Amino acid sequence: MRGGIHASESILRAPALSPFPSEALDANRRGELTATQRDGFARLLRLRNRRATIIAAVLFAVAVLFGFPARGALSPIWRIAIVGVALGIAVSLILRVMSGGDKALSQDLRRGRVESVTGPISKEEELAPDADSTKLYFLRVGDQRFSVGALANDAAPRSGQVRLYYLPESRKVVNLEQLAEGAQAAVAQRPLQEAILGSWRNNFAHASFTADGRVTASVMGRHSTGQWSVDTQGRLHAEIAGRAEIADATVSGNELRISLTGRVVTLTREA
Repeated sequence: MRGGIHASESILRAPALSPFPSEALDANRRGELTATQRDGFARLLRLRNRRATIIAAVLFAVAVLFGFPARGALSPIWRIAIVGVALGIAVSLILRVMSGGDKALSQDLRRGRVESVTGPISKEEELAPDADSTKLYFLRVGDQRFSVGALANDAAPRSGQVRLYYLPESRKVVNLEQLAEGAQAAVAQRPLQEAILGSWRNNFAHASFTADGRVTASVMGRHSTGQWSVDTQGRLHAEIAGRAEIADATVSGNELRISLTGRVVTLTREA
């Protein structure tokens, strides 16, 4: 099943010659999905729902077939067990489809938010616990691990520093870019406490840092004001929505990247 899902994802992305489309990088860096990426995942969701509906129909047919006993057929206990299991699975599949299918992916598509993680990349392979011993592929970036299809596994570099873009709820990988050696450790020429001054935003958040140590933020419509500072290790301390947060932050050109609990949020400087 997992292999079939990965194959479906490859088919859905066939119009883009690469599973990591360079033309989508600008939008992904801003924390957004492109229309093409959104349409591809929406088609994947519809395909999964159709597949679940077909399987449910087959199971209903099995339940009907075993629900009518024939001479020499299985014992009543076995018939009841088979009918009960078939109906239970079929009903759960139908309810899943009626509720929108893959809830995590549906939520990601509604929000349209892309997150990223930066770090050294490595590849991992495992055999699925099924009769066919399907091969499963994983990309590990930093301390995070992502399941991918064979196409994405082949396209990803074997080593080096990368930035991987993904959907936060379903953990679907949407893009990947390889960074120059030392790019992750590179720091803007100006100290962070100077480079971060000003206003930054993406589709879901806005933050303004002033020289007197005040930060004004708006996250998903929730506004807050607090204090910010940079410690001796170069980490950003900021009060966001009433919480004191400590994060790694870098400013590169017009982009502010804040890494918090393994997730990277990218904001663009306002003109």
